[in-house]
Amino acid sequence: MGVILVSQGKLKAFTTINENVDVELLLPNIQIAQDYLAITTGTKLLEHLLLAVSGGTLTTDEVTLLEDYIQPYLLHRAYYEAIPSIWVRMMNKGVIEGNTEQGTSVDAGSMKYLRNIQQNRYEFYLQRLLDYLNAYSSLYPQYNTWTNKDGLPPSKHQNYFSGVVVPPGNRGANYPIRNGGNCFNC
Repeated sequence: MGVILVSQGKLKAFTTINENVDVELLLPNIQIAQDYLAITTGTKLLEHLLLAVSGGTLTTDEVTLLEDYIQPYLLHRAYYEAIPSIWVRMMNKGVIEGNTEQGTSVDAGSMKYLRNIQQNRYEFYLQRLLDYLNAYSSLYPQYNTWTNKDGLPPSKHQNYFSGVVVPPGNRGANYPIRNGGNCFNC
């Protein structure tokens, strides 16, 4: 595993993940969340940030991007990704559901409910990140200078929220209303 942009300590401090959750359960999920981040930032900007973090060469603007926009997304995306790993473990003898003297495990429906909460949160922070990058793209040249040799292109619009999407514009022009063979707005 390479450079991570948010620590497991911060993940525990800013979410409801208990202090006693093993780091081995969290780090792979932080990496998964970070991999998803490339869909929004593009590979070129993400790789630049990883290199700047590892080399200690982050600019003030990059620190703002990282601390105020990327890390909140990563916290909730990593939590979302970690919930199934925390709920059940893959062991030599099979899949084991956790249970302790202090409590019992939740059922699959409750786990899905908890994941939905985290999904709503990471989607909110992802939209904030995207809005910020689009508004201040001149501060991050790697976001605007992508070529097909640079891996994933940066996303300029949100693709992942569920629900009904109504594209902007005049819907009537695209979908004429017909009444008894007559076409209105054709």
